[in-house]
Amino acid sequence: MVKKRIGILCGGCSAEHEVSLQSAKNIFDAIPPDKYEPVLAGIDKNGKWLLQKLNSGVSDFFLNADDPEKIRINPDSGTPAALLPGSGGVFAHIDGSGMKTSVDAVFPILHGPQGEDGSVQGLLKISGVPFVGASVLGSALCMDKEAMKRMLNSAGLPIAKYIALISIDQAPAFDLVVN
Repeated sequence: MVKKRIGILCGGCSAEHEVSLQSAKNIFDAIPPDKYEPVLAGIDKNGKWLLQKLNSGVSDFFLNADDPEKIRINPDSGTPAALLPGSGGVFAHIDGSGMKTSVDAVFPILHGPQGEDGSVQGLLKISGVPFVGASVLGSALCMDKEAMKRMLNSAGLPIAKYIALISIDQAPAFDLVVN
């Protein structure tokens, strides 16, 4: 039986980086190795992607793997990589080696902005690889609480009363054109 290779995408630029790494470690440990080959793909706090070297363990990829507060990606344990659009799940190693690693599906274990907001889901969709979780739109709406409330309200579903407060720095900018 050929094992399915499952990419576990973790880390990211959010404040919940360490929570994501711990979640990924737990999933890696729980995946039945007789059926699946897990492959860790970590995103560091600066947004750099690092792909686990095949046949290396979770303890190689994560430093302080048993400490949820100190866990971090080991920069020496993987290869800088990028997920190729339209590839069906191929990561190109961007270290000059020309190597590629393919996965059959991706388990995105990312929290917060650039993880749960539809960004990564859009990239996975563009790459053509199946992924676990909500769609691009579902993810985006769930992160934007006001948009979700408006959508639910327009569908006639009851919602609690709310007031949306937006900082002036986050307010949309409009250009006024006068003819």
